[in-house]
Amino acid sequence: MTADGLRAAAIEIWGERGWTSSLSAALGVERTQVWRYLNGRTPVPGPVRAAVTCWLACYRRDGTRPPPQTEEGD
Repeated sequence: MTADGLRAAAIEIWGERGWTSSLSAALGVERTQVWRYLNGRTPVPGPVRAAVTCWLACYRRDGTRPPPQTEEGD
């Protein structure tokens, strides 16, 4: 998945506003890490690609968005 593909998928799932925060929360990573993916500083890793691909399929199927990740025990 390219940075543009990640951006397009996230915008489709969460909309034009606030999608970077929603994506980082769903992945359980800091927004700066998402920024690195989007700006090509870090390649989009396979697990992120797989998660976003699955989330996009679920969203297209029934409108379900992934919940934010929480710390274990929360």
